[in-house]
Amino acid sequence: MKRFFKSPLIRISFSLTLLTVSILLVADVLGLIPDTRHAQIESRKLVAESLAIQVSNEISNGRVKTIDQILQSVVDRNDIVSSIAVRKNNSELLAEFGDHEQHWSLKTGDKSTTTQVLVPLFKGQLRWGNVEIVFADLHGAGGLLSLKNSYLGIVLFVSLGGFLVYLLFLKRALRELNPDAVIPERVSRALDTLSEGLLILDDRGFIVFANSTFSEKIRLNPNELLGKAVADFQWEGHGPESEEFERPWVTVLAGEVLPGSVTMKLKNGLDEVFIFTVNASPISATEGKVRGVLITFDDITEVEAKNEALNRALKELENSQSEISRQNQELQWLASRDPLTGALNRRSLTHHMGLLFDEARREGSEFSCIMVDIDHFKLVNDRYGHPVGDEVIKLLTHILTECSRSGDLIGRFGGEEFVVVLPETGIKAAVQIAEQMRSAVEAWDTSEIHSELQITSSFGVAALSNGASSATDLLAQADKALYVAKGNGRNRVICWSWAKVVGSANSATLPPHEDLLIDSGTALELTAKAGAGEGGTSPSAHSSIALLQDRIDQGINRARRDGSQIAVLLMHVDTLERVKDSLGFAATDKLADQVLIRLKQTLRSTDTVSLYSQGELFFTVSRLGGNEIALVLTDLQRPEIVTSVLKRIFLEFEQPITVESNEIYLNMDVGISLFPQDGDGAESLLRNASGAMRSSRKAHGSNNFRFYAEEINQLATKQIQLEADLHRALKQDELTVYYQPKIDLITGKIRSMEALVRWHHPLKGLIPPDEFIPAAEQAGLIKMLDRWVIRAVCRQIRFWQKAGFGTMPVAVNISPSELRSPDLAEQILAILEEFVLPVRALELEITETAFMHSMDDVEVVLKKLSSAGMKISLDDFGIGYSSLNYLKRFPISMVKIDRSFIADILHDANDAAIVSAIIAMGHSLDIRVVAEGVETEEQLRFLQDLHCDEVQGYLLSRPVPKEAMDALMAQSSSIRRLVVDNDARHRNLADGHTAASGMIGVLNNHSEKSVS
Repeated sequence: MKRFFKSPLIRISFSLTLLTVSILLVADVLGLIPDTRHAQIESRKLVAESLAIQVSNEISNGRVKTIDQILQSVVDRNDIVSSIAVRKNNSELLAEFGDHEQHWSLKTGDKSTTTQVLVPLFKGQLRWGNVEIVFADLHGAGGLLSLKNSYLGIVLFVSLGGFLVYLLFLKRALRELNPDAVIPERVSRALDTLSEGLLILDDRGFIVFANSTFSEKIRLNPNELLGKAVADFQWEGHGPESEEFERPWVTVLAGEVLPGSVTMKLKNGLDEVFIFTVNASPISATEGKVRGVLITFDDITEVEAKNEALNRALKELENSQSEISRQNQELQWLASRDPLTGALNRRSLTHHMGLLFDEARREGSEFSCIMVDIDHFKLVNDRYGHPVGDEVIKLLTHILTECSRSGDLIGRFGGEEFVVVLPETGIKAAVQIAEQMRSAVEAWDTSEIHSELQITSSFGVAALSNGASSATDLLAQADKALYVAKGNGRNRVICWSWAKVVGSANSATLPPHEDLLIDSGTALELTAKAGAGEGGTSPSAHSSIALLQDRIDQGINRARRDGSQIAVLLMHVDTLERVKDSLGFAATDKLADQVLIRLKQTLRSTDTVSLYSQGELFFTVSRLGGNEIALVLTDLQRPEIVTSVLKRIFLEFEQPITVESNEIYLNMDVGISLFPQDGDGAESLLRNASGAMRSSRKAHGSNNFRFYAEEINQLATKQIQLEADLHRALKQDELTVYYQPKIDLITGKIRSMEALVRWHHPLKGLIPPDEFIPAAEQAGLIKMLDRWVIRAVCRQIRFWQKAGFGTMPVAVNISPSELRSPDLAEQILAILEEFVLPVRALELEITETAFMHSMDDVEVVLKKLSSAGMKISLDDFGIGYSSLNYLKRFPISMVKIDRSFIADILHDANDAAIVSAIIAMGHSLDIRVVAEGVETEEQLRFLQDLHCDEVQGYLLSRPVPKEAMDALMAQSSSIRRLVVDNDARHRNLADGHTAASGMIGVLNNHSEKSVS
C-alpha cells in the first residue's frame, strides 16, 4: 500500500481530485451552486394551500363525500405526498387516504415541519378543522448516507470519478510522452524503409514504435498502433506445434533467451492472414534489466503458399508414381507369371535360374533343379475335359509350392511340365525333395476335382555337380532324367547321374540305387535333414529386384500359411562409396562380392543357425546396386531372432576384408521391416525398410540398426539390455542352481537329481528360464551358461560327498547347439576331473531337437561321453518325433515322459496308452523310464501299476535351492514312506486277486475304443 501511494501517477491524480473538490466547495460558499431545498419547500407550500382551498369549497357546497376522491387523487398524482387527512377540531377524521395515522406524528399545538404540514380550515371566521399532509423527506435531508440528488453525492462522485479519469489520462499521456519511447525522426524514416515489419515494445508489451511495413500488414496507421498491447492482435501458431507455441516477445521480456525464430500467423481486421517468421531481441538498460523488446516480422506468406502448392504437387506426383509403380508391378507380374497357375512363366524362370546358376558357379556352391510332368495328362484331358485338366495343373502348382522351401523357384515350363529350382541344394537333398513332392501328389485327394480322378507325376532331377555348363544345360539334363522316369513306369524320381548310366528310356529294368530311389515312408524325415545339411538358404547376390520381390512375396505366402513372419533388412554399406572413390569401380565390385560371401557364411554358420529354433535359417541376399544390400529372412517364429542375427553379422564384419592388398573395415547401417506388422507386400516392406535405414543412418556411431515399428525397436532394446544383464549375472554370480529329486519307485530313495538354473535379477526379480535361456542362446552366452551350471553342480556334488551323502548323480540340461561342438565331451570330462568326481556323478539331459540337425556331430559327442561312463537321458519324450531310430542310434540310458501326458493320465485313455507304451518300450530296450510332472498320489499309484522306474514332480518335491536339498537328503523318510507304503499296499491288493482298477480300467477303455 505504501508503494501504491508513492507512485507519481497516484499522487498527481489524487492532487487533481482534491483541487476539483475544493473548487466545488468554494462555488457552494459563493452561492454559485443552486439551493434545491428552498424550491422543494415552496413546492410543498403551494400543494398544501391548493388542497386546503379545494377542500373548503367542497365542504361549503355540501359535497363532503367527494373529499375522499380529492385526497386519493392528490396522493396518487404527487410522489412527494405520502398521506392526507381532514380532521375536525374534536380530532374526528372526516376523510383520510394513505394510512395517515401511521405517518402523522404532530400533536395538537405543534407547528408544521417540512414533512408534516397542518393547514387550518375556516367556515366564515370560525376554525372547524385542519388538513393534515404528510410529505416525503426532502432530498439530502436524510443525513450523510442520503446521497441521491444531494450536494454531498455530487462531491463524492466527482472525487472518485475524477481520480480514475485523471489516473487513466495521465497514464496514457505519460506513455505518449515517455522519453524512452521517442524514436528520432531520422531513425523512424530509416526503419520505415525496411522490407521486414518491425515493432518496439516497452517492458509491459505495449507498442512504442511500429514501422510502415508492419502497419500496412495490420491495416492501421503507425500512430494508431502506439500504446496498443501487441497481445491484443489475433496471433496464431503455424506448423505441427501451433497449439503449444509461446509468443517470442513474452519469452524475451521474461529474461529468457529465444532459441530461434518462430513462425506465426496474424489475422488483421479485414480477415487477411499473414505468415511471419518472427525474431525478437531484448532492449536492455545499463543495469541489464530488460526495458523492452525489438521484434522483426519477415513476411513468408507467399513462400508458404508456394510451398503448400509444391507439396500438393509433390503429393500428387507421389500418388502418380505409386500408381505407376503399382501398374508396373502388375505388368511385371503378368509378364513373368503364368496366368493359369500364378507360377513363373518359362521366360522369367529361365532368366532367374540363369542368374542363380551363374552365382552358384562363381561361389562354388550347390545348385539343383527338378523337372516335373503330370503322368497321362493327355488322357485326363480326353476323358474328363480341359477344365478338369486346368484344375489338375493348378493342383500340382499348389502341391509343389507346399513342398518347396523358402527361396526355391517354381515355374511352369510348358503344358503340364513344371520346373523347381533349388539354390544351395545338392543332388541328394534335391532327390529327397522330389520324392516328397511325388508322394504328396500321389496321396492327394482329387475327389473335389472329379470323383474318379487319380493323378501321379514323374520327376527328373539334375544338379550342378553333374557337370552342367549352363542353366540351359542343367534343364536339359533334368528333362532327360524325366524322360527316363516316364519311360520306365512313371510316378517315380530319376536323377540325371543315374539316367545317364541307363542311357535310354527304353531300358526294361531299373537297377536299384539307394541315393536315387527314396522310400516314400522316410521322405519326410530325410527332407528335414536335407534342409539343415545341404541347403537351408536362399542366395541371390546379383539377382534382379524382380527376383528379390518374388522371394519376398513367396516368403509372405508361406508366412500367411504357417503363421510365421519374414524380415526385410536393407543394409547401407558406407565403405563401398569410399572404396569407389579411392580404388575405383572394379575394387568396389570385388568388395561387394566379398561382403555377400561373408554374409552368407555368417548366416550359414552353426552359431547363427543355432539361434533359430527350427534349426535352419532361410535367407536371401541381394545387392541392389550402389551401396545397398538386401537381406530377407523368412519362416521366423519371433522377431527377436533378427536382433541376434544382426549382432552376429556386426561381429563378423569387425574383421577386415582384403581387396587388392588393402585391408578394408566395413561400417553398415540397417533398416528392418517385418511382415505382417510393417507391410503386406514386397514393395511396402522394402519401402519401410528403406525409411528405417535412413533413420538408422542419422544415429551416432557405426553399425546401427532400426526397426520400422517403434514397438519392435523397444523390444530389441529390451533384448539387448537383457543380454547385457545376463553377461553381468554370469560374472557376479546372480545365477543359482535349484535341484529336484528323482525318486526310485521300488525303494522310494532319491536316486538322482535334476539341476535347474534360476536367475534372481537385482532389479527385475526372478526371471523365468524360458526368457533368459533363449536370450543366452541368441547372445552367444549359452556355452558360458552351460559351463557355469556344470561347474556349480560339480562343486555341490563334491560338497555332498564330504557331508557323507555319497556321490549323488545330478542331471544337467545341455543346449542343442552346444551338442554340435566337437570338443564338448572333452570339456565336460575335464571339469569332472578338476573336481575329482567320477563320470557317473554327472548325467546329461538332451531333447529331441538336438538330433534334428547335425546328427553325426551329436552322435560323436554322445558316444564319447557314454563310453566314459556318463548316462544320457532323453527329455520331453513323446512330444517330438519320438523316432525309435534315436533310441537305436544314440546311447540313451533313460527317457523322461513329458509332463503333458502325466497331467491327464487318469482321465485321457490316449495319454494312458501312450505312457504305458513308452514304459513297455523302454523296458524292452533296457532303458529306464522317468515320469516327470507327478503331482497327485493317484498319478503315483498309476505309474507304479505300470512299473515305471522313477518319478519326478511337485508331489515329492519342488525344485529347491541347495540348502533345502541338504535337509531333504537328510530327512527323506517321508518321501520313502509315501512311495514304499503305497507300493506295498497295492502289492497286497494284487495278491488278493484285486485288479488295479485305475490302470486296467483306463487301458481297457482305450482298447474298447480302438476296437469300435
